[in-house]
Amino acid sequence: MTRRDPIVEEVRKHRAQIAREHGNDVEAIVAALEGEDPAETTPMVSLPPKRLAKRTTRRRRRVTRRPNKGLEPSVRS
Repeated sequence: MTRRDPIVEEVRKHRAQIAREHGNDVEAIVAALEGEDPAETTPMVSLPPKRLAKRTTRRRRRVTRRPNKGLEPSVRS
């Protein structure tokens, strides 16, 4: 049992119509689509750029280093 998606069906219908209009020639379809002026068909919307939140830096935990045993004096030869 497959479920039909109405959006996919509509896209396929329009794709088949465009293919028929151009004789199922891929090069003709591409040339027609490249020749269209997108400003005529699709309204453009300009949005201001998003501001990125300042990156927080991790604070390093201050570690006091204490040796497990006392230091031994070095031997000079």
